Amino acid sequence: MGAMELLDVILIAAGAFVVLGLAAGIWFVTAMTGMRRLSATVDERWDALAATLERRRTVAAPLLATAPGPQQQQAAQAFASLDAASQPQSKAEAEAEVQRVLRPLVQAAGSQPLGSDAAEARTALAALDDEAQARRRDYNTGARELNAKGRRYPSSMWASTFGVPREFFEVDQAGAVAEPPRIQF
Repeated sequence: MGAMELLDVILIAAGAFVVLGLAAGIWFVTAMTGMRRLSATVDERWDALAATLERRRTVAAPLLATAPGPQQQQAAQAFASLDAASQPQSKAEAEAEVQRVLRPLVQAAGSQPLGSDAAEARTALAALDDEAQARRRDYNTGARELNAKGRRYPSSMWASTFGVPREFFEVDQAGAVAEPPRIQF
């Protein structure tokens, strides 16, 4: 093999290493960018879910205005817990408590005439519950995708940077309905 052939082989090998290095670099950067984008999407979904849950206080105000003092205090404590919660599990627990506290008030509002503030608040709370369920599903879907992507290489290298794994938002409905509603007028 002549010097020229050896130089050609070295240049081809070096070129192949450069191309492989660039391909690997692009692969890593693409994975990191995808992880960053998905993490931002999950964060946006979480913010939308939290905002929806925190609107419940405003929507329930007409029901709370007619509630007896003890129920108002329970509701105030439940809403304070909901406001203070920042993680999915603690927010879900606070949401279950808010639902438990509001359930008797919503049931009592069912006997109110149509067009009354209580009946309108009941309707608005039902719509807000539907919206919260949709946002919860959106958030949980995004968290599931992010967690799955965070387990795959090369995304797993940056998973902790983007807060992976993410908790799911799951309200324990069993505890909220285990006790029969108490209606107090």
